[in-house]
Amino acid sequence: MRPILLATCATFLAAPAFAQATSEACAAAAGEPPLVWYSSQDPSRNEAAAEAFTAANPEIEIEHFRLSTGKLATRYATERDAGVIYADVISLADPVFIAQGNADGWFAPLSKEEIPALAGFDDAWLENNAVTTSLSMLGFAYNTDQAGDAAPVSWEDILKPEYKGRIILGDPRNVPSYMALFRILKDKLGEDYLTRLAEQEPVLVPSVVPATQQLAAGEVAIVLPNVMTVVRVLKEEGAPIDFTAPELTTGNEFETMISQGADSPNAAVCFLSFLLSDEGQIAYNGLTSVSPKQAYDETAPMPGDYVDPDIASIGDDAPEIVRLLKLE
Repeated sequence: MRPILLATCATFLAAPAFAQATSEACAAAAGEPPLVWYSSQDPSRNEAAAEAFTAANPEIEIEHFRLSTGKLATRYATERDAGVIYADVISLADPVFIAQGNADGWFAPLSKEEIPALAGFDDAWLENNAVTTSLSMLGFAYNTDQAGDAAPVSWEDILKPEYKGRIILGDPRNVPSYMALFRILKDKLGEDYLTRLAEQEPVLVPSVVPATQQLAAGEVAIVLPNVMTVVRVLKEEGAPIDFTAPELTTGNEFETMISQGADSPNAAVCFLSFLLSDEGQIAYNGLTSVSPKQAYDETAPMPGDYVDPDIASIGDDAPEIVRLLKLE
């Protein structure tokens, strides 16, 4: 691995204008090794973003690799601990991993002065040398044949008597964002909401991905929490399922970082700048995810009462949530 640090490309980023800074970084990237991008986002969105980037920058080769967030974080951390840097850019939804990686010096500094495209993002989406590039809203999936004309649209709707014993619940002890969602529902709707949900006698599963297959087969009526990226493939194949993200919700916040010491630092800056652009945001999010810029008809809308998941503090509330949901 060539010991090239992001700082070595600072001369390419000195110009204040977006077009000049980006074009100079992209021009310098043409002489670097292929860009390697790790991303745990929906594979179709990774592919769309990579294809759009290649169309805009045909002289820069990009290789993208996908695993779930937990597995991708473990892979990247293992590589860094071994002194190996394969990924020039990494995108995933794990704020605890990101904070620790930043403390360990794994991620290159990001600034609006050096990467002008960051100026289009609110400061709330920029932390720990990471920028939020996509949000996947949490909601619930339902079988449209079983719902009929009374499709569930709110968290209260899934408490209707007809859904008792017909709900699959993703175990929040396995997914921090699920735990965050139930904390929000407890805080906003009251503890009674979680106890009433438990009284619906949901079937607890470690993952909602195979459970959504059961939903498509009509074995159950509702699977929660869920995300549109999981529902999308089956729905497009004709399965009688749909997805609702109520106005009150939270989501998986996918953040993107540049690896400190990356082999292709200019390509990394060029790619991140593209991912933050209008074209990149539309390609990466599509109709299944929300852009932090909230500016496009071609991406999913931001729910009206979106709440920060605050994953870092979830441990304080987890025991009470487990008790109220009767998961003990």
